[in-house]
Amino acid sequence: MKLPANGALYGGNPPQGISQEPLIINACLSGNITNRASNPNVPCSVQEITDNAGAVIEAGASILHVHAYENDGTPSWRPEIFGNIFDSIRSDHPEVVLVATTSGRLYPEFEKRSAVLELDGKAKPDMASLTLASLNFPRQASINDPETVQGLCQRMRDRGITPELEAFDLGMLNYAFYLQRKGMLPLHCYVNLLLGSLGTVPGRTLDLANLAREIPQDWTWAAAGIGRYQLPINATAITMGGNVRVGLEDNPFYDYAEREPASNEELIKRLVRIAGELGRTIASPGETRQRLHLDNPDNWSATQITIRKMKSGDMDRVMGILAEWNMAPIEANANTPAPERDRIEIGNTFVAELQGNIVGTCGYYVLDETHAETASLAVDPEFLGCGIGFQLQEARLQEIRERGIRHLRTESDRPEVIHWYINKFGYRKTGINPKKHAFGHPDKDSWTILELELEQ
Repeated sequence: MKLPANGALYGGNPPQGISQEPLIINACLSGNITNRASNPNVPCSVQEITDNAGAVIEAGASILHVHAYENDGTPSWRPEIFGNIFDSIRSDHPEVVLVATTSGRLYPEFEKRSAVLELDGKAKPDMASLTLASLNFPRQASINDPETVQGLCQRMRDRGITPELEAFDLGMLNYAFYLQRKGMLPLHCYVNLLLGSLGTVPGRTLDLANLAREIPQDWTWAAAGIGRYQLPINATAITMGGNVRVGLEDNPFYDYAEREPASNEELIKRLVRIAGELGRTIASPGETRQRLHLDNPDNWSATQITIRKMKSGDMDRVMGILAEWNMAPIEANANTPAPERDRIEIGNTFVAELQGNIVGTCGYYVLDETHAETASLAVDPEFLGCGIGFQLQEARLQEIRERGIRHLRTESDRPEVIHWYINKFGYRKTGINPKKHAFGHPDKDSWTILELELEQ
């Protein structure tokens, strides 16, 4: 009997085999908790970190996740110390990818966490760590509230620094996807999946598979195991086609059961040997930079919303977005009522564009020299909650002010939209206007009239 080419006789397809893509090794040289008391090989001074960086780069690392320390060995947030480290490493290894920690584990203040992002020149980091939510470590909490996470995202975006995303569970990944939709992350992201810490995802193969399957195809992922889970998770990631994070920050031991102290070079050389047995070469710093799009400004710009004036060729898409909210003009005939909006004035309409696609629109009508009325503001439902409506409204208000208009009227039948106009922009309710036909929210029979006095 001839077997089907796809192996369907046995209920499934043959395995694809192990990826042959070069392995990116991210070396976490030291951290906030691991210290000389647990392992004498932990590098702390600028010179020790520089020397260790050279050793691990030679061993196969192409990314260095860096912490800085004061003279007494305690972790530091001070940018000048990070700057000395990065400048020193780059003198001999200009292509290696340098990552600065923005951990809030010891220093929760935003000003301290973000200070390293202000470095320039050779001292400027290529990437910076970004833990995507709060979590509990065995003896303390790491607080990463939404305001702080988004603030760090915005600072990295403004400085052209790529986030090194850190996800300890599936919810954190979900939040990363939300941040990308809001334009706070680049198109091609890099994410570390960290497993095995008490209070987070266990260090099991199934858990890694569940996380990895959620990663978009144009993202790059690496896996790290904490403590005893480091080697098993690293090895599993290699076979799954992922990449690895390894080093003394996550695990100070070469043989965890025997508590044999490791060095960063030994941990990396072991993974290089395993990868070689599985047919995977090791990515160079240059290859890693290219795969992570670190020198490509389009990586950030691809996720940024552009607000522009509407063109005639945008009409079909604009009408489609309005129709999603039952706000599109209706062509009057014997069987249909007159429309609430019977025209779109292209000259007074804005669109929001993302990667060449229109995802939102708004407009206005000039009533006289000092009065105007807004036309419908609508956003593609897939992009709700991403700040697009706010940007459209801001663009609309700016142009209206520039035209010398001092009084703006808006009508809405949706409670959440009414609340938004009042709380975000200072509108006040002035009355209601009965609907002429079933238009807008199906359960409302009137519009709430909102008015705004514009300062010139």
